[in-house]
Amino acid sequence: MPYNYVTVQARSDLFAPATRAFGDILVIGKGAIGSAASAARPFTYPDDAVKAYPKGTTKLVEKVEAPVKTCSAGAKFPVGTEVVIGKEDAAEVRTITAVADASGGKFTWTLDEDLKNPHAVDDPVAGLGLSDLAASISLAFRQTPPPTVVWGLAVDFTTPVWTTAFTAAKDVPAQIVVLANTPLNEQPATNHPVALLADHVAKVSNTGGDGNERIGVAMLDPTLTQAKQIALNKGAIHDNRMVLIAHKSEDDVAAAVAGVIAGHEPHISLLLKPISIEMTDLFTATEIQNYYDASINWVASPVLLPGHALYVGEGLTASPTGGKKYVDVVRTLDDVGFRVKAALIRAVGDVRIDRPGLRTIVTLVQSVLSPLVTRGVIEDYAIHIPLLVLLERVRATLSPDELQRISDGRSARNVDMEVSVVYAGVIHQIAVKLVLKG
Repeated sequence: MPYNYVTVQARSDLFAPATRAFGDILVIGKGAIGSAASAARPFTYPDDAVKAYPKGTTKLVEKVEAPVKTCSAGAKFPVGTEVVIGKEDAAEVRTITAVADASGGKFTWTLDEDLKNPHAVDDPVAGLGLSDLAASISLAFRQTPPPTVVWGLAVDFTTPVWTTAFTAAKDVPAQIVVLANTPLNEQPATNHPVALLADHVAKVSNTGGDGNERIGVAMLDPTLTQAKQIALNKGAIHDNRMVLIAHKSEDDVAAAVAGVIAGHEPHISLLLKPISIEMTDLFTATEIQNYYDASINWVASPVLLPGHALYVGEGLTASPTGGKKYVDVVRTLDDVGFRVKAALIRAVGDVRIDRPGLRTIVTLVQSVLSPLVTRGVIEDYAIHIPLLVLLERVRATLSPDELQRISDGRSARNVDMEVSVVYAGVIHQIAVKLVLKG
């Protein structure tokens, strides 16, 4: 065995920057009929959400002697709910047309048709279809490409406390938040759930800490006139972290748009991305222009695209303030900002405020931004550290004020840096002048 003059034991101590998902969705809404609020749960498959948030079940509390058009159950199901009453071969499907409260946990239902079979006390009653929360989660997953993770957060079915739900939502690692089957309508603006959603995404993004930046998606109420719809984009809702969508569908189009956004990387524009919903009537050219002027998106079916499929007509935020007119601008800023901060965190506590140290800072930022240029996410960037500019100069050429700025920076142990990113947005319109000459 040879004599070892130098012994080296190698080990890997590589730094891996934190990563942030860009398309996880949080859906807040009502679960099973009569259910209470519950904590957020992640889903990667829609069927799991259907099982977690069923339509609702209860039992008969009185015997049913057929034929009869009423029955008494142990829960208050909403009018219009389709239910299965009874079990096995005696089961019957009916729709609730009226509900009357009674004492002792008994609710008298009026049905659309007589029950033809007798039913005993404690016979099961189950709602047909999906709960609001399960339906919205399923619709988000139906988009192509689909989101990776969709969170569900249930509010109390009878008396939803939205403020409590938004408090719980702060810690959910989601970048897109939507309210299940909750259109923006003419409820009082300050207490409207969509207004609370707008307030939530703005506050969490500005003060919630690194990685919690998010956007909110809401749909307009199709039963309102366009003028009333447009007038609702005001107050907290008129914010560049909100995305509004106009439609003529019975589906939860907000959840569908959230799924469309989540399926694409942040720098991909929302414009003309396919959306999977049921909608037959389309908007007129005048209506589309009015929505565009009001920073509201719409569902379209352009004749130039074959197949008569449905697409998101624009990629607007609810407010163009701050140069953030488009959804991809907001999402790209969030994504790039997090990437830069995740790379720079390794320098805090280790790198010194001198030329080698600040050059290291520049290199770290370059390691994040250069690949984005290569991928075409951004076009160019520039990094400017005022303190490094002073440290690069010969000390004898510095003025007393410049020397003091170096001393102050080292004393405070604070380094200011400006990163300018050139973001080349995609084409949204092409104007063509066609001239025919003989």
